[in-house]
Amino acid sequence: MTHVYTLKIRHSGEEDDVFVFSTRGKAEAHVFEYFEHLFDEEHGLNLNDFQEYLFSEDVGYFDIERQEIL
Repeated sequence: MTHVYTLKIRHSGEEDDVFVFSTRGKAEAHVFEYFEHLFDEEHGLNLNDFQEYLFSEDVGYFDIERQEIL
C-alpha cells in the first residue's frame, strides 16, 4: 500500500473526527454514514452536492485527502 485516504469530518460547532481508509470509496461512504440522520441516498445527492448542502446550511464539514505512506 502506497497511500491512504484521510477523512476529516465534523458536525458544526464540534471537534473534528479523523478516519483513515484504504480507498477513497470507503471514505466517501463513511461521509453518508456519519451524517445518516440528514441524508437518504435515495434522494440522489452526490458527494459534491451533499458537501455544498452541509456547508450552506452550516450543518457540518468534511474533507477527504490522499496521503502518501513513506
